[in-house]
Amino acid sequence: MAEIRRVVRHLHTAGTGRDGEPEEEPVAEGADDADPRPGAPREGGELGDLVERLAERAADEAEAAAPAGGTAEPPPADAATLAAAEQVRARMEAGTAPAGLRRLAEALAGAEAATGTDAVAPVVPRQRTASENPAPLTDVVAAVRTESFLVLEGHRPTEIAAAVDDLARAGLRVAVTAADLARLDAVAPTVDRLPALTGPEQRELRLLLATATPARRDHAGREIPPPPAFPPVDEIRALCANAAGAARARTGAPDLLRDVLTTLDEPRLAAVAGVARAMRAALDTLGPRESWAWPLLADLVHSRHRPVFDALRSASAAALTLADRSRDLPLVTLAGALPPHAHELLVDYREFLDSGGRARRRFRNGVQREVQPVLDLIRVGGQVPADARSVHAAVLHVELAGRLTAVDEGCRGLGIPTPDDVGDLRALVTGLDLVDEAARAVGQLRHDVLFLHPTSPIAVPDLAAAERVAAGILDVAEHGSAPEAAARLDAIADGLAGDAPLAELAAGHRAAVEALRARDDEAYEVALTVLEPARREAADQARCDELLARLRAEDPEAARAYADGRGFVWSVPLESLLSRLPSDDVLDAVVVLDAAELSVERLLVAAAAPRLLAVADAHPADAGPTVLGALQRAEAPVVAPPRPPDPGGRVVHLPTARRPETPRREQAGA
Repeated sequence: MAEIRRVVRHLHTAGTGRDGEPEEEPVAEGADDADPRPGAPREGGELGDLVERLAERAADEAEAAAPAGGTAEPPPADAATLAAAEQVRARMEAGTAPAGLRRLAEALAGAEAATGTDAVAPVVPRQRTASENPAPLTDVVAAVRTESFLVLEGHRPTEIAAAVDDLARAGLRVAVTAADLARLDAVAPTVDRLPALTGPEQRELRLLLATATPARRDHAGREIPPPPAFPPVDEIRALCANAAGAARARTGAPDLLRDVLTTLDEPRLAAVAGVARAMRAALDTLGPRESWAWPLLADLVHSRHRPVFDALRSASAAALTLADRSRDLPLVTLAGALPPHAHELLVDYREFLDSGGRARRRFRNGVQREVQPVLDLIRVGGQVPADARSVHAAVLHVELAGRLTAVDEGCRGLGIPTPDDVGDLRALVTGLDLVDEAARAVGQLRHDVLFLHPTSPIAVPDLAAAERVAAGILDVAEHGSAPEAAARLDAIADGLAGDAPLAELAAGHRAAVEALRARDDEAYEVALTVLEPARREAADQARCDELLARLRAEDPEAARAYADGRGFVWSVPLESLLSRLPSDDVLDAVVVLDAAELSVERLLVAAAAPRLLAVADAHPADAGPTVLGALQRAEAPVVAPPRPPDPGGRVVHLPTARRPETPRREQAGA
């Protein structure tokens, strides 16, 4: 027993152990009092204290039962309890303390604080008057939904079996346990072992089964193509319009154009489509319709303002070039108005200096004498130009001023904004180039349409007509003629239907295929809106079928219970249950059939499920602290069988009334 005692002493707990035997290692002075591990019991934590007290009681029982010498193994019951304590400790350190045991620890701690005595000690409760004892509950299922701990008092074995069956029918997963295996024979289990599904998978399966509808079950085994397999509504609308030979396609292209285009061979139609596509791309670069480029383009299409436009385009490009060349030169300012021939004089003087001439203060040559009045009106960097670089800057300034004057006049003539700085000038040059490119693209389309057919009466008089004709050409080129569009719609419908009969397809899937074959673009759009929820329902049903198949392969009875919306009943010996506690969210309740005969350390069975139901049998006076006694001290509500009392019998009410000030504890979901 020395090894068991060593394990108990080194349990991380804030509670005190046996007299003279502290349960914690000494803490160095100045060390942090908090356990740094996540999930470790805090100082004064009820759960950690309860686990260690129960574990030490189990160790005491094992030590007392061991023969002299301490070499024998502990009894199986105590070994199972110690194993349960180790499992609970591991979960606490991982931050996932069992909900049922945590609530029990809180209830016992409250009872201990209220009475000032050990809540698990064999203290005889105070006898309560009839007014203090609340009437027992009678509905086990309703009580389980609101309480974490219950005492089933006065139930015969057949009534216990009926109550457990009611819990399973309500959808709860119940484990029935006892140390006395003979007691388990009274309850018929529905499963031999716990389902192999994890807790989250069981929760997912139960949700899928609870939310199943006939429409969703109808999707079982049916596959719906992914969204990319269904063409966009706009494309189907255009194909339907072409296939039906409607009076107007989605773009508004005239039927006459469509008739002419369908007579062209493939190379010629591809060439015309290329011209229309180029025009569409050129128009797209012009930006929003509110910009100045669109009215100007409309005028150019009508051959208005072409000379002014070309002059403005040339002047603005030249002005931008001069502005870029002058960027690194000194600032040029004027002291007065320059004479009309100032530019020619400055250019001649620049050429004189570039050829090796020198500026003289005396005996100036004829070129310098002529340009000197002009130079006196110009300041380059604040100085009168005196060298070749400053004269060059003056020449560029005069040339730029002339170009900008021409740009302003051209902008006013075309009714477009004049540039205020170099950035505006650059944007103007770019916009004029785009307008010119778009105008040439429109002219090319007008030319090609004019010669589509020897007797073609199609004309493109303005920009709006050019856009309509280009859209009509692209419509026919991309979606084909009426026979081609019909063939394509049929091909899409066949591809979506696959090899399955139409009647076996999902509702939205079948409606989409039928709409394509009927050339009904509106019905196709409606089918797509119905298809998305159908796709989700099909995925949910496929997942439900997958989980049920996995469960059915291991335990058909459990799968049948889940499919019927029921829980299950699992009969398991107490030692087996304690030795290997179920994972979280695998059980909803555990029923202990011989709670009055189990020593108090078996309270660790509360870690198996969020709810603990103890069957109250005769409790010997010298039995010591038991599981039932601890629940009574925790003031667990009593559930009596729903039958009238026996007139010839004597009913003994156990002290199970709850304190009025104790708030109702939150329950875990079933």
